[in-house]
Amino acid sequence: MRAATLHQLGRRLSGLAGDLTHADAEKGTTPGELAILDDLLLNGRSAVREITQRTGFAQSHVSSTLAKLTERGAIKWEKNPKDARSRWADLAPRERARLEQAAATRVEDALAEQLGPKEAEKLVKLLARAAKILDVKKPSAPRR
Repeated sequence: MRAATLHQLGRRLSGLAGDLTHADAEKGTTPGELAILDDLLLNGRSAVREITQRTGFAQSHVSSTLAKLTERGAIKWEKNPKDARSRWADLAPRERARLEQAAATRVEDALAEQLGPKEAEKLVKLLARAAKILDVKKPSAPRR
């Protein structure tokens, strides 16, 4: 397999996951916003610096995106008791519940619509094996 094919596969799988987990997301939600929401879903409350490190986005982008998401009610802020100069961003409870429900969506049905049930089942088994080999972690409870 060529590296370019791997990139295309990654984009296709990422797009499918995004379609499934963010189907009911607010219209106009950008991929960057979705990435930051996903990061907070997986990691829990975090400083801007931590989100920047995990996502690879510029700090200014993370900060401005969090400000927009805060205005929409998707993000809440807490003071960092260890450092009075920083705050932690976290998902608002309603947003966390919505994203957790969406993240639990099974991909088999969506793939079956595109590929047919037998091919979807084969692909899901291959993806599960790849996830195990690549040590992809299941989302766990975020740290509090």
